[in-house]
Amino acid sequence: MRAFEIVTESEGGIIRRAQEVSQGKKITFAKGEDSIDLQSTVVVPDDLPKFETSQELTAAVTQTLQANGNPKVLWSNQPGPKGGAALITLWKNSQEQLVAFIRYVKAKKEGNFPITWTNADFGTDTGYKQTGSKIAQRAQFNLKPGAILPGNTEISIANLASSINLEARTDLPEDVRTQIPALIQQVIDGNKTPVPGAGPYATTYEVDLGEVAAPIALSTGNFVSGSYKEAEQSLLKPLGVTWQSLQSVMFPSGGSNALYDSYLRINKDVILKVSSKDKKGGAAAAVTGLVKDIETTPDRFANITDRKEYQDILDIVRVVAKNSAIEGPLLLAEQFGFITEQDRTNILANRGKGIKYNAQLPWATTPGVQAAFKRKGAKFQDPAYDMGYHALAGIAEMVADKLNQMPGISDFFKAVLERSTMVQVKTTVAKSDDGAAFTNFKVFYPPVFNGIIKVVAGNNYMATRKPIGKISFKIP
Repeated sequence: MRAFEIVTESEGGIIRRAQEVSQGKKITFAKGEDSIDLQSTVVVPDDLPKFETSQELTAAVTQTLQANGNPKVLWSNQPGPKGGAALITLWKNSQEQLVAFIRYVKAKKEGNFPITWTNADFGTDTGYKQTGSKIAQRAQFNLKPGAILPGNTEISIANLASSINLEARTDLPEDVRTQIPALIQQVIDGNKTPVPGAGPYATTYEVDLGEVAAPIALSTGNFVSGSYKEAEQSLLKPLGVTWQSLQSVMFPSGGSNALYDSYLRINKDVILKVSSKDKKGGAAAAVTGLVKDIETTPDRFANITDRKEYQDILDIVRVVAKNSAIEGPLLLAEQFGFITEQDRTNILANRGKGIKYNAQLPWATTPGVQAAFKRKGAKFQDPAYDMGYHALAGIAEMVADKLNQMPGISDFFKAVLERSTMVQVKTTVAKSDDGAAFTNFKVFYPPVFNGIIKVVAGNNYMATRKPIGKISFKIP
């Protein structure tokens, strides 16, 4: 899963990359043999949301370019007839010449990233892709099932490779567009021959395309290991089916931190949920899927939800599941007495404004907000630092701490997961020279929940950006 990495890479886009450059990191993009190194970014206007006319905007852009070495503009969209704002990105090419790429928008937004030009969109617009980063590659390629297949739609396993639609994915390199269906078809066919040229993209294919490949392996029995037969005997046969009788798959639409990556239809009322991981394991998962399971099939979980010791936990988990990543922890923090209603209102009003740390601001002097700052460290000098999001991140950590202190929290999650019709699959892509292929799908059933399941806020909540997911639970 690890969707948080992709979202983090996109957050703030080229402006965030330029902030990393200012902190000493080298950011290189390339198109074919041509490479460019990011130098800085400039937003115009700097003190207004927008210019009211296109003439004012283009004049300001021209003046800004002249003040920054008068670089050659290699790409620009057109400013709107009613003015707007612009993001000027400055680069040096391999000949040490200064060049620029410009994006015009209708108006700036508040906060540290007033104009977002993501790595992926920059690549689509200009043809230049970031190099030297596996996370950047995953962010740019975006091969999660929802980006290459229709979501919430049952698809025949046999036709899965041909159902992949890449016509609109002009952002992908031509070799990748060819390799994706080839890799999937090989799993259908039971063929481990390395796909030529796929080696440099092996990690991206393993982590993201593996979510497409895993249900194919389960249905066909190709390249499976682990508890594959045990799952069939204990889970499927009592329901009157076998692995080979499961002939269609559905990939749920949804955001980051999904617990299940695909569904195999068992019968009209029951689906088998597949949690796919690469060989390193998965990231934390959102509680939303668990709550949905409980509410969809309450009889299956009655012996859990009826237990008195789990009632408070279930009520709290429902608050997390049914509210946004911002509102959920704030509501719970107020419920727990960590903050007041006014604190909650103030944090909501001051998040995303790019406010730098100032302990003397009236809204930040309350015991609850001060405790939040102490709970979550932050680099105040980071250009992307946002005081409101810092407070929210600390509160999310405090709420997670509170949940982990509740007796029975780990047992609750284990009990719910163990009653889910769920298997875990760890996927392996093996490289050979410049080629790569899917080679193993290790099945875990019953799902492995050794150790303590903990509630985490972690990387979903940071002092430099809005949350990229809700408070989650981490399976060991």
